Amino acid sequence: MSAFVLIHIISKTDARHVFKNILQPLLHRKNIWHHIILLFMKKKILYSLLAIIIIVGVWVAIYPQKALQTVVDFGMWMTSSMKHRDPSKEKPKFELTADAFSKEFKDNAAEATKKYINQAVLLEGNVTTVSGVTVSLNNIACNIDSTEVNKIKEIKVGAKMKIQGLVVGYNDIMDEVDLAQCTIK
Repeated sequence: MSAFVLIHIISKTDARHVFKNILQPLLHRKNIWHHIILLFMKKKILYSLLAIIIIVGVWVAIYPQKALQTVVDFGMWMTSSMKHRDPSKEKPKFELTADAFSKEFKDNAAEATKKYINQAVLLEGNVTTVSGVTVSLNNIACNIDSTEVNKIKEIKVGAKMKIQGLVVGYNDIMDEVDLAQCTIK
């Protein structure tokens, strides 16, 4: 029916007028072709992503250990190029005794956490325990940096020492402050 109407319009009017006002805008509409191309591209991308998801899903189902190790390796690769913080080379932001440091957390843990978290501190106090790579000054657990592990053997319980490390958290259940990357000064 539309072909009949088009022929009828052409026979009744000037052919130039029909081409200029009806056919030409239809043939040269960039939006229509643009949308058609985008639709096909979207479908290709959608089908490609769906295929990748299915392949990865099957691989994870068949080899779960290998898949987990791949994810871990990818994470390690992503973070290995990052520059890591070394608190032993920083000037400590706070220098105080282990007892004063501990008392601040006991008095107001929330405020002390805000003040000290992720900060390099230099603490002086008496060693209460040595366990593995952790040296404790009262309720402050200092995880010794891997470069300082050989010094742990020389530490005696009751000895007075200075330890510099990064405050990483406070365990209110155990009433313990955790320091990481600690070095013996």
